[in-house]
Order: sequence, then structure tokens, then C-alpha cells
Amino acid sequence: MCPIRNIMNKVIVVTDSGAHLSQELVDKYGIYVIPVRIMGEGKVYQDTNEALPPELIRRFQKLAQIDTTPWSPTIYCEAYKKASQKANKVVHVVGSSQLSSTISLAKTGARMAEEAIPGLKVELFDSEVFAMAQGFIALAAARAAARDKDISEVIEAANDVKSRVKQFFVLNTFGYLRRTGRVDKLAEWSSSTLRARPMVNFSPGRVEPVSLLRTKSQAVKNLVEVVQDYIDNVASLHVAVTYSEPSAEAEELIEGIKEQFHPVEFYHMSFTPAGQAVGGPGILGVTFYQGD
Repeated sequence: MCPIRNIMNKVIVVTDSGAHLSQELVDKYGIYVIPVRIMGEGKVYQDTNEALPPELIRRFQKLAQIDTTPWSPTIYCEAYKKASQKANKVVHVVGSSQLSSTISLAKTGARMAEEAIPGLKVELFDSEVFAMAQGFIALAAARAAARDKDISEVIEAANDVKSRVKQFFVLNTFGYLRRTGRVDKLAEWSSSTLRARPMVNFSPGRVEPVSLLRTKSQAVKNLVEVVQDYIDNVASLHVAVTYSEPSAEAEELIEGIKEQFHPVEFYHMSFTPAGQAVGGPGILGVTFYQGD
């Protein structure tokens, strides 16, 4: 018999691979991760290193179009069923509803799972962002769940970080993202950027251009400055540096953030394989928020 008493009133956090959480963090907080779906050359792939090796990523970066349509509701239903083996309440921290239809499909999957498993409750939380901003929100929720908080408190913890987290990227070009058809506003703005590198605000609920950088060396300087502009002081600062691939720029930004701000929590990582395929090479970003 299933040991129901051990999972009653427990909460498990689900998110997708686009949140960029390391396996260490996933294991530590018991987060269930659904690999992002990506389709190229007529075939569907999961967002894993095994499914998307470097040579395939490079081929995908050259495609004129790339399909990032999310999974069908059945896939989300099965994920919630598996998560329910550890907890009878699920909070799914979803990537931005502005840039993806995941949340609508996942809601259907949630209803299917709740009908199949009496007592299961699935809540969808729109992070309104992706990458490590989504990751920090999912982490806040998972940490609350690990402290045996109820589902409303887990969602409150996610909302708290969502209200504070900021995320900025410097892109090589909008050309790669334009292939998804999900960044029309940025694509319009980019028509006159010539060879400039755009800095973009990808914070929760915001997808907007910030500035144009005429030289490659400006990227690190501007990303460090944007952190300084948004914080009151260096106390209780959580930061992640994200990049398409390791580079001298990425290393300079990592060292600059550590030396100038001394974050209480700091991560640096490459984009997931799907992120590299969709976003293209040369992206550099910083995600941060202040508070416990």
C-alpha cells in the first residue's frame, strides 16, 4: 500500500529545464524538472545534453526557424503524477506566459492529474520570466517546501522573489530569437541596430530593450553597472551569471560580480542545450535580487 501518511500535506516544486537549475540544487531541494521541448529538422528533442549534443546545437543555430512549442497536456499530467509519489500538493513554476503557451497546456494536464489522483492539488505559478530568474523563483518555492510550509506559503515565497528579481542579457543579435516568433516587439526594435549588441531586460513581466552596445568590451561593464543601479547596497545579494558558452567575457563578468558585490549566493552556468540552440552564441547575462 502506498504510504499516504508520509506525503499528506507535503508540497513538491516542479519547474522546467529552462530554469537553469543545477543538478545539485535539484537534488538538494527535491525539485522535479521537466525538460523543455524543442523541434528541429522535423524531429522533437528534450532539453538534455544527451539529446542535444554540441554538433546538433550548432546545426539548430543555423536553421531559419525553430519550434519551441511546449509539450502536450498529457506530458504535464504524467509529470504531476510522478511528483505526487512524493507529495500530494504540487507547485509548478512555469516559464513566462508572454513567451510560451506552457501554462495553458500545463493547466489542462493539471486537471487531468487531479481527476486521476484523488486528493492531488496542482497549482501553476507563472514566473513571467525564464532562465535563472525563473530558477531563483523556483528555488524560493522549493526552499519553503523543504521547511514544510503549506502550499499558500510556498506560493508566497515564489511571489516574494518574483517581485524582486531582475534579469538582463546582452545578445549578439536578435536574429536567433526572432526565429521562434515570440519576441516580435524586440524584433521590430532591432531592425535598426546594425552591428550593435542589444542589452535586453528579461525580468518578470518585462521583455524590453535597454540599450545598444557598440563594442564587445561594453557588455561586462554595462552588466555590472545595471546590478549597481538596481541595488541599495551589497547586503544579501543573490546573483547568477549565465552565458551561451564559456568565454573571456563570461569569466570577466563572473570575477567582476564576485569582487564588487560579494554575493551571499552566487551561481554561473551555460545555457541549457535548448537555450543555446534558440538564443544562439555569444549571449551574456546577469540575474539578481536582494533579500533573504
